[in-house]
Amino acid sequence: MMWSFGKLLLAFAVASATATATANAATLFDRTIYYHNTPPNAAGHYQFEFQTTNGITTKAAGNENGAVGVVQFVSLEGIPITFTYVADANGYHPEGEHIPAVPLHVLRQLEYIRTHPAVDERRSRRW
Repeated sequence: MMWSFGKLLLAFAVASATATATANAATLFDRTIYYHNTPPNAAGHYQFEFQTTNGITTKAAGNENGAVGVVQFVSLEGIPITFTYVADANGYHPEGEHIPAVPLHVLRQLEYIRTHPAVDERRSRRW
């Protein structure tokens, strides 16, 4: 059987798309390989941890006053990412090497704002 160039190209495209779809489906159906969950008790204390086949690991614990945890995964660029967090009355505080630091000039601006009185808008606009 003789295949024309167009039919050969179409067959190759279908085979390539099928292989890509299969690889993507494998990514979509990553499985949990470890899971432990302690639901909140009467005092509100809880904890959980899990790990998946694609390398995501997380552990967390908390109560009515807040939570702490750690998350680990590999980025799309292949870089291992680990961050910890605390969530409490003062907000959500993540920490990790991948989180950019606040630039020094921003810290200086915030300090200036904190140490200088607010401007009286009506008086500052008088001609």
